[in-house]
Amino acid sequence: MSDEKKPAKQPKEDADITFYHPELLEVPEDGSPPFLKGYRCMGCGQLDFPKLSTCPTCWGEQFDMVPLSRRGKLYSVTDIYIGQAGMETPYIFGYIDLPEDLRIFAQLEGEPQSYQCDEEVELTVGTIRINRDGLPITSYKFSKLVPA
Repeated sequence: MSDEKKPAKQPKEDADITFYHPELLEVPEDGSPPFLKGYRCMGCGQLDFPKLSTCPTCWGEQFDMVPLSRRGKLYSVTDIYIGQAGMETPYIFGYIDLPEDLRIFAQLEGEPQSYQCDEEVELTVGTIRINRDGLPITSYKFSKLVPA
């Protein structure tokens, strides 16, 4: 087995290297900040993320898209040192509580042991893993809140 690293593959011009579904994340083309998309049931008002096919409260099937807050509070966090293929270890995952009373599971940007519960975090977009062709897969992540 060779210790040489394979050169990174270049994406084909039409290659789709994004992971997120357009119903989860909006990255505006005008340069404004990205946001997660929540869905409010038009029947009972229940707010969910991600979008469900039917409302778990009233079985409604009509939803309005609601931009979710970009900031939240870290509910729990774990550092992962032995992970799945395509993800360079170590990496960090956590649950983030948003002001809309939603808890989001997401990868966190940064170094292991750098997060604490109840810390404020902010939505960002970045590489979450590398696909089997060696290309980056982009999705939503959270990072430490940068003071303004």
